Amino acid sequence: MNANFTTAETPATIDINQLYKTHRQHLFRFVQRYVRNLEDAEDVVQNTFIEAMRCADRFSGLSKPSTWLFGIALNLARNQVRRNCASPCEELDDNYLEQIADVHGDPATLIELRQIAAKVEATLSALPSKIRSTFEAVLDGEATYEQAAELLEVPVGTVRSRVSRVRAAVRAECRA
Repeated sequence: MNANFTTAETPATIDINQLYKTHRQHLFRFVQRYVRNLEDAEDVVQNTFIEAMRCADRFSGLSKPSTWLFGIALNLARNQVRRNCASPCEELDDNYLEQIADVHGDPATLIELRQIAAKVEATLSALPSKIRSTFEAVLDGEATYEQAAELLEVPVGTVRSRVSRVRAAVRAECRA
């Protein structure tokens, strides 16, 4: 991993192995503070040494090799941070999270509610389509019985009967 070269301006020699041994840990801590992610920092450090090998012939010798190496690392870290910021996941404001968080939420209650919701969904799915569509028109569509009857072209009594059957089926399933 030695890269020896001479330029027209300044002859310079870079020993990548020595740079790695001497600066890898310090470079890693430097990058980690910048990107704030262990895996990304490891990638950036690895890419820094790859880039240093690739571009060793462009090192002019105007600075110390370690300064040049840290410059490469800084540029790669900036690129990594930009990529992370451009991810499809939007960062949420802490105030927003506090507003939607249920600080009194009980995990056992949440599990129980999910189980009840699953039972209700299964019960509704097992019902004949006419009864289910009537119930959904009243419940989901927030229609009155009269509006649902008009929409479904059935008598109001039929709507009431179908909704009553759904409620009874759900009650029976939730008691079981």
